[in-house]
Amino acid sequence: MKYTFCLFLFSILLYLPAGITQADVDSSFSKTFSKTDYLEDFNQFIDTILGTHPQPYKFTAEIDFQKSIEEKRQLISDETTLPEFIWYCSEIITKLACGHSSLGWFNQEDAMLPIELRFPLEAKLIEGRLYLSDPLLNKDKVQAGLEIFSINGRPISQITAAAFKHINSQAHIATYKQLLFSGYITSYIPYALNFPKEYEIIVKGQKNPITLSPLSTYQPKPRYHRIVSNSECQKELCLSTYDENTAILTIKNFAYYGDKFPAYKSFIDESFKEIKSAGVKHLIIDLRFNGGGPSDAANHLLKYLANKPYTYFLQNDFDHLKSTQKPYADAFKGEIYLLMDGDGHSTTGHFISLVKDLDLAILIGEELGSNKFCTANQKRYTLPHTGISYSVARNTFVTTAASTSAFHGVLPDHLITQSIHDHLNNIDTVLEYALELIGKE
Repeated sequence: MKYTFCLFLFSILLYLPAGITQADVDSSFSKTFSKTDYLEDFNQFIDTILGTHPQPYKFTAEIDFQKSIEEKRQLISDETTLPEFIWYCSEIITKLACGHSSLGWFNQEDAMLPIELRFPLEAKLIEGRLYLSDPLLNKDKVQAGLEIFSINGRPISQITAAAFKHINSQAHIATYKQLLFSGYITSYIPYALNFPKEYEIIVKGQKNPITLSPLSTYQPKPRYHRIVSNSECQKELCLSTYDENTAILTIKNFAYYGDKFPAYKSFIDESFKEIKSAGVKHLIIDLRFNGGGPSDAANHLLKYLANKPYTYFLQNDFDHLKSTQKPYADAFKGEIYLLMDGDGHSTTGHFISLVKDLDLAILIGEELGSNKFCTANQKRYTLPHTGISYSVARNTFVTTAASTSAFHGVLPDHLITQSIHDHLNNIDTVLEYALELIGKE
């Protein structure tokens, strides 16, 4: 079986790797290289990006791309620190607006940051507004749920605009940038503000600024707060029943390659047998946080949902899934509700673009972090002097979903965002909305 490799794949190392001490972190933060070494790495970085990526100027005009490259090149000197250099590089690769080309999540930058320079609060960026989710060591000064208006005199809109230049996402989709910014907020804010030694915030309801105490210890939370309304669905693949007419199919990723694919196929096949046997009329498919995987996995599911023949891919370099696909004879005939968010990437974008184009489901949640178009099959590289690692996509994949755009994420039919209140109270806003829709029928 041939697979297309469309997986948004970077490890999440939120903790110091084994053997790395805080002294190592402090050393990395102040480390410098010669201008010659920096420029050799920078030029290799640029040559690899532009020479490898199949469509480097699709989302950023060539003149703007080249202007940014020259601006960063002029900033490099013998005094440039490693954190400054990697910050320059992240802005350049972000201009590709490619979900498979980046320095990874913010792990490399995060690992260089001394603890006393971290922003000493956890917070969530929701629709452009920043809400405190955990005061950490500042519980005596602020409470969870407060909206933060500014940090060190800078409005949140300015800070996020500065940070978003360094957060890669497919087609510059903001919903994913918000998620990653929130997940690494203790380190994104220091980078965006050029590493201040003290933080002062203004919060809603108070006129005077609050000076925050610096962190002395920090234990990061998981990057994503997964709400599990149904205690049964804690696995990557899960089928549960809400009532006699409603089932919830949770697929946290499509990443079932090679020898893993039969287990995924068996789960999907058995799930739809159970759905049919139980007489389910309403099927909720939860694809939130799904980073993608092989297109065969998504296509296998799609055949259980489609009501007519379709073609999966319009374009790819492997002549894969370009032939007519026929729905399975026992495909689901009831109402389908699909839950989505900004962290749906790659193959998930392909799948949902086709679901929308074929009008198979009611889409509920946020703008998806991907769409019908992606450049994937990434290759990993390491710069010889600074040791910075990065990935660049090599192939283009486009589905036949003509009614959707490549320049924004697949849009939901019902735009539903989890509020800070629901986040703090572990309320699954999106799932509850889907169940309310079903209850009205």
